[in-house]
Amino acid sequence: DLEVAKEEAEEANRAKSAFLANMSHELRTPLNAIIGYSEMLAEEAEDIGQKAFVADLQKILGAAKHLLALINSVLDLSKVEAGKMDLMIESFHASEMLQDIVGMVKPLVEKNANRLALDVAPDLGTLRTDATRLRQVVFNLISNACKFSQNGTVSIRARRETANGQDWAVFAVTDTGIGISPEQMGRLFQAFSQADASTTRKYGGTGLGLAISRKFCQLMGG
Repeated sequence: DLEVAKEEAEEANRAKSAFLANMSHELRTPLNAIIGYSEMLAEEAEDIGQKAFVADLQKILGAAKHLLALINSVLDLSKVEAGKMDLMIESFHASEMLQDIVGMVKPLVEKNANRLALDVAPDLGTLRTDATRLRQVVFNLISNACKFSQNGTVSIRARRETANGQDWAVFAVTDTGIGISPEQMGRLFQAFSQADASTTRKYGGTGLGLAISRKFCQLMGG
C-alpha cells in the first residue's frame, strides 16, 4: 500500500509539473506580445512628443517583464521536476562568463548603492557544462545579494578545487546584507518560500530563485 501511495504521489507531482510547464508556455506568448507592443508604442510616443504617455507605457512594459520573469521561473522549476530540462553542454572560459554577468548585474548593484568585488583565480580556465544554466545560477545569487544589501559590498569568488579525486569549479557569492537566521536557513531551498512575510513585503520576489539554482546545480552534477 505504501509503495502504491508513493507511486501515485510521484505521478501526481509529475502531472502537476507537466501542467505548469504547459500553462507557463501558453502564458508567455501573449505576454511577449504585450512587451513588444509596449516597447513599440513607447518609442512612437517619444518620437511624436507625447511624453505623458511614455511613463505609463514604461510601467506596462516593466510589469509585463516582471510577470514574464516569474512565469519563466515557474517554467524552469516545472521542467526540472518533470525531468524535461535538457542541458546544452559546451566549453567556455569561466572568467569571460563572469565578466558578462558583472555587466548584466551593474544596474542591480547600483540600485542600492552597493559595490561589486570580483575575485577570480588565474587558473579558473575553461569549464565544460551548460553555460546558460550556470550563468543563471550565479546571476540569481548575485541578484539576491544585491537585493538584501544596501551601501555594502557584494563579492564573487571563483576557484578550482579538487575533492574526492574530482576537479570542481567553485563559485561563492557573499554580501554584507541583512543576513538570515538558522531557522530560516532550513527553508532556504523550498520553492515559493522566503525568510518571512515581512521580508517578502519589503524586498519582493517569489522564493523560486534559490530552489531553481539548487536544482540546476544538481542537474549539472554539482
